Amino acid sequence: MNEFLSKLLIAVITAAVPVLTTFVIAYINKLKKQAVEQTEDSKRKGYIEEIADAVATAVAATSQTYVDALKNSGSFTIEAQKEAAQKALATCLASLSPATQSFITAMYGDLTEYLMNRIEAEVRNQKKLPDATTSAAALESTSVAASTAAATAASIVQTAIQQTEGAQAVD
Repeated sequence: MNEFLSKLLIAVITAAVPVLTTFVIAYINKLKKQAVEQTEDSKRKGYIEEIADAVATAVAATSQTYVDALKNSGSFTIEAQKEAAQKALATCLASLSPATQSFITAMYGDLTEYLMNRIEAEVRNQKKLPDATTSAAALESTSVAASTAAATAASIVQTAIQQTEGAQAVD
């Protein structure tokens, strides 16, 4: 009887090992694929963040060092706008890693055209934003108003609770 059980166990193990091996290999391949996708997503996010930072920095720097002076002197012409765009592009390209530049070319085609479009969009965004000091002051004012309103509401609720408890005690 023991010999029969041993042979049966060996037969079951012999049949189960290839099936289990197939499942284990499939599972490992699935984990590998997920790891590769997560790595690629992380790389893409890194590239996109690097691009956004480079464009924003280039536009802000060009505005600070070139555009503002020309606007103040009243000599910000179409040619000066084109030169400002080229300066921003050069600054942006200088701050992008070769890997990010390759990523842009692979994903979007023409590196210069892509960056110029991003620069133009960033110039528009920065024009729409209020002055940073105004924005910070407005944010602080809103914060103070919100905390004052919250404190007032808490005080009213606490008074109402006390009045309710007092009315219940009288009854």
